[in-house]
Parts: sequence; structure tokens; C-alpha cells
Amino acid sequence: MNIIAVETSTDICGIALIKNGKCVDLVEKRIPRKHAEQLPVFYDTLIKSSNFNEFKINAVAVSIGPGSFTGLRVGLGFSKGLAYAKNLPIIPVPTLDALGKMSKLINEYSVLLYSHRDIVYIQAFKKNKTFKKPKAVQWEKIDHSKLIFHYGCEKLIRDEKHETLIPSAKKIGELAANNYEDWLTERPYDLVPNYISPFEL
Repeated sequence: MNIIAVETSTDICGIALIKNGKCVDLVEKRIPRKHAEQLPVFYDTLIKSSNFNEFKINAVAVSIGPGSFTGLRVGLGFSKGLAYAKNLPIIPVPTLDALGKMSKLINEYSVLLYSHRDIVYIQAFKKNKTFKKPKAVQWEKIDHSKLIFHYGCEKLIRDEKHETLIPSAKKIGELAANNYEDWLTERPYDLVPNYISPFEL
């Protein structure tokens, strides 16, 4: 099973090549507001690697949200175009699921992803699996005494000791491979980003 995985849900832009559940190549960089410009360049770099031409690609995986309004649109649009051009299915991967599983912990914890103003997306984990539905909440309404990881919430953090987890196309691809049968979308052109809550300026 060979998958191209795309991550553009935050200021990090990445694309990975996954072979049998393992990342064999990765092009990734923190590039705020340059995803549309750089993602095709990253893809071109990936396909010119020695690994790429050895494999037949079976699917495209993409971080489906929540996250950056523009970033998600760019990533999904690129993935749809690639899927259409190569007649491939798409595997939409929940962004918070992938971010939370960057941690290897098995006890209870939550993951926060910055949205806008004082709003963050939150997802709870237990035994390295998600439980409860993800939602968008105000920072002050979160119980910060619990174990929490985050990405992009620096401007909201004061005395909290939350550790950072970094989104990556590598984890998007690994989760897509592990959940291939359950998450595969044969009609990828109907997919839309999962924004969770209406976008507000």
C-alpha cells in the first residue's frame, strides 16, 4: 500500500510518501500563507526522489480539518486534483487525530489547535484513541489543569505548561494506511474540509 499524504492544516506545509505504513520520503516546512505556492513545488521535489518512481501509488491522504481555512482548502484542492489526474481515491484524515497521535502517551490527554482570536479546537484522547467529538471552544473555558498538548496556541498561553506537538504529513500518511478500509473515499470530489465551526474573522 503506497500513499501520498498532504498536510496543510496549519502554517506547516508537507507532503510525504508512505510505503506499507512507513514514511519513506518527506518534504515539509513551516511556511505561513505560502501553501498554494509551495505545495506543488514540494510535490515536484517528492516525485523526483529516488523512492517515488519505485512505487505504484494507491491513494492520496489529506489532513481534512479542522485547521486553517485557507490551508485546508489548498490541501484538499491539491489532493482532489492529484486524485483526479491519477484516478486515485482519497483518504481524509482528521487533523486533530493525527496531531494527538504524535504523542505516544496512553493515558488521558487533550490536544488543542489554534483557530482564531481566543478560540481553539480541542480533541480528547484516551489510550491513544480519540473519544468525544472535537469542538471549538474559548481558551478560558478549558480545564487547563489536565494534561494538554497544543499547536499554535502560544499567544494564549500564560502560566499553562502545555507541551507542543508538531503537525506532519508523515503522521497523516501513517494514519491513512492504518485506517485505509474505514476512511477511504471512492467519491473524493464530494469532500469538503471539516471546519467544525463556522469561520469567523
